[in-house]
Amino acid sequence: MVKKPVDFERVKTMLLFVSVIIMMIMFAMTIWDDLFHKDEQTIKQEKEREERRIQRMEMIENTR
Repeated sequence: MVKKPVDFERVKTMLLFVSVIIMMIMFAMTIWDDLFHKDEQTIKQEKEREERRIQRMEMIENTR
């Protein structure tokens, strides 16, 4: 029985493809977590930022 020689270029191409897919999945999961899973501290900071923005808008309206 004769063994077929392994085409290393094809193996390298497949490994590259698999690694790119894994990196894309990890990137998508990171973005998803950053957008939709917020801890209590982040929620608190966003509320404070929104309150300050509303106060600034009121100050601008009052000066007119």
